[in-house]
Amino acid sequence: MNIRAHFKNMRFPLAIKTALALIAIIFVIMGITTYLYIGQNRSEMEAFERKNQLSIFSAALPVVENALWDVDFKGLNSTLLQIMKNENIVRVVIFTEREKVFSYLERNNLDTIGKEPDFKFDDFLTPENKKQLVSIKYDKNNNNVVEFNNSNEETSLLAYPLFSKTMIKDVLEVNKIGYLFMIYSTKKIREANRSIIIKAILLSSLLCIVLIISSFIFIINLVINPIKALEEASIKIANSNFVQTNIQKSIIGHDEIDSLTNNFNHMVTQILKFIEEEKKQQRMANELETARVIQKSFIPKATNLQVGYFEISGQFQSASECGGDWWHFYPLPDKKLMLFLGDVTGHGTTSAMLTAAVKGYCDSIYGRKISDPSIILEELDLIVRSCGGEDLVMTMFVTVIDPINQKMTYSNAAQNFPLIINQESNTESHTTLLGLGKRLGFRNSQNDEHYVKYKNYTCDFKPNNILFVYSDGLTEAKNLTNQREYSERRLLKKLKSIKTLDTNQIIITIQEDLEKFVEGNQFEDDVTFVACRFCKTEENQYTNELVTYFNSRAG
Repeated sequence: MNIRAHFKNMRFPLAIKTALALIAIIFVIMGITTYLYIGQNRSEMEAFERKNQLSIFSAALPVVENALWDVDFKGLNSTLLQIMKNENIVRVVIFTEREKVFSYLERNNLDTIGKEPDFKFDDFLTPENKKQLVSIKYDKNNNNVVEFNNSNEETSLLAYPLFSKTMIKDVLEVNKIGYLFMIYSTKKIREANRSIIIKAILLSSLLCIVLIISSFIFIINLVINPIKALEEASIKIANSNFVQTNIQKSIIGHDEIDSLTNNFNHMVTQILKFIEEEKKQQRMANELETARVIQKSFIPKATNLQVGYFEISGQFQSASECGGDWWHFYPLPDKKLMLFLGDVTGHGTTSAMLTAAVKGYCDSIYGRKISDPSIILEELDLIVRSCGGEDLVMTMFVTVIDPINQKMTYSNAAQNFPLIINQESNTESHTTLLGLGKRLGFRNSQNDEHYVKYKNYTCDFKPNNILFVYSDGLTEAKNLTNQREYSERRLLKKLKSIKTLDTNQIIITIQEDLEKFVEGNQFEDDVTFVACRFCKTEENQYTNELVTYFNSRAG
């Protein structure tokens, strides 16, 4: 079993297998062909020799009959000598009707006159053969000549009765007067046949060698070499060396090897393209990951974060690795709070980079102590127009909340209208912060060099009032089953049903309701929403590096 397994695991090149198969097939075919040829040739030679000897025997019969009937010894011997001129004839014997030797000649003894023979009639025949010969009747055409083969001595015996024919009163009277035996040798036929066999084997072997070599060369060039080239190329590919194989096309037309080579080279080309594409995708993924990490640092991690009189919680979920939504807040002097929420058209790296520019400029706005929302939007409009060109625009909501005067001042650049929820009202009322303004970076016409002035709006903002700001990704999120949108109506209904002042719980409730609604459907846009509650007490433990930095500079 181990030996069998060992042979199974051994590597036998295709060339060796092909050569062995060719040798076996060609030798079998040529062997069968040679065997059939030799057999046919031997049969033809034996038939020709028998026909030749039978012709001599038949021609001698009437002459011997007449000489024997006339007791013409001279004519009889002359006829026998004439027969013995054939080199294959070994012995000619004439027997009387009483089976006595009348005359005979032998190959090695042509002078037998007066000599006693050392053989008799029964020495040449078996009882069955003798019975067959004796029973032969007269036939004027001598068609019943019998032949007996002696394979041991490699001879054949032709025998036939001799008859005398006399016309008596117009009646032919026939009498048996003896027998003519002619023995000829088949040894020369065997030797000739052996010579033919040797020549046939040599010729067949030579032809086999020529066929094997020519066929092997043909197969090597047309089949094995191309396959070997493909194997070498596949080994290089397995070692991450992607190369194509160059195989000379067949001179007798296309075949499966050509098709396999073309498909292999096409596969290599496609793999190289795939690798290049994969490298590009990897570079893009790395860039996106870098941008995602950077952009993530732009979004504050706010969960029940209390900044002065305000508790803030927010949720940001990007539709891709990098989003176009952004929100932030900045504590201002006099205990005020400035809050931003914006949405760049689209999402991805480009949108994320624009939010980075906006965030950086907002930091500078905070450092310059600018607290007018409309002026902030006008400056941001210039920034978005400069950074985004004509390809990107941005919606933005900016508000400054004054806890001392319990007022909110805001300006809106085409952002979804925020909501103020009063949880302490028995009527479950809400306030929609209406406000018009064009998108940041949007230009009415190419010749329009005058920017639209953004307008400030003011409203009351009482303790325990909750400001809910969101991007359109929330209300436009679609249900998987029927593609219905989440909608502002559902959002408002859900907000009114929440009986808590905990901003993080509000965020969690809206997030769970959103996930239940979409049924696992992928978000087509970034989803951002923020809840900001006006607290009755102030908390000064919040430490923000940016706040500390600017406050230190202001001091």
